[in-house]
Amino acid sequence: RSKCEIYITEGDSASGMLKDARNKQYQAVMPIRGKMLNVQDASMDKILGNAEIVTIMDAFFGPNGWRVVDKKIEYDMDKLRYGKIIIMSDADVDGAHIKNLFYTFIWNICPELLKQGYIYAGRAPLYKITEKNGKSYTYLRDDAELENYRASHKGEKYDVGRMKGLGEMGVEETEECLTDMEKRVIDQITVNKKKA
Repeated sequence: RSKCEIYITEGDSASGMLKDARNKQYQAVMPIRGKMLNVQDASMDKILGNAEIVTIMDAFFGPNGWRVVDKKIEYDMDKLRYGKIIIMSDADVDGAHIKNLFYTFIWNICPELLKQGYIYAGRAPLYKITEKNGKSYTYLRDDAELENYRASHKGEKYDVGRMKGLGEMGVEETEECLTDMEKRVIDQITVNKKKA
């Protein structure tokens, strides 16, 4: 389990290149179709009637690893199939919304995944810098990294390309930025305990 990972993505287009770029021995990809249900105020009937949520729970714990008891979902952490659950979305406002819906689902339905450190967020690059020779390139995650790059490369010639999203990336780009365990950037999502 510790070596296995599952990527949760928005739609088939975003998951297409991930499926081609992943290590099939250890990495699974699960696309969510449409926006995920906001479970914050949803009834248990509505939650269980959502095919995507049922499929996610089956993927995480197996069909026999979770159940509903007294209108509450119970799950068996010993049956968790993955050491890392990685939400992967575009580096834009819609991507942030998708991540927030996913975190809301985890916190309300299976918070132990967060508390025990199984939830991660992939950081897709927002920019690709191509050096003047056309062969060297650098990926930048956000506007702050772009500003830092510009400040440290004054007077140099390079092209700044804005990445169009997960569905627009090639297999090589996807592997370098998202699935290669040595090169990718993923953030562990943790719970901050507030002091009383």
